Amino acid sequence: MITAKFEYTGEDVVAYEVSGHAMSAEPGKDLVCAGVSAVVFGITNALIGLGLEESNVKMKDDGYLRVDTRDADEDMNALIYGLIVSLETIERENDEYLAVIMET
Repeated sequence: MITAKFEYTGEDVVAYEVSGHAMSAEPGKDLVCAGVSAVVFGITNALIGLGLEESNVKMKDDGYLRVDTRDADEDMNALIYGLIVSLETIERENDEYLAVIMET
């Protein structure tokens, strides 16, 4: 299962972490994994394009990604909330393979 955790302080997302594997199909045919990866990496790259420091992004080869978003501006926050909505949309139809968790 893929777990996407969003950490909040008040109303602001201060970090997000994505880990695990969907295992909804064999490697190379796993549409849940492909969808989550596309959304997460697309938004993360967009955040970097808007000025998020690359040092705020931690990634491992085993499917782990953590992004510190404490310094996000208004535009970045809009993308982060778009990431949440996109992942929740995928989760709605695939909750056995993806869990979106909000932590305060």
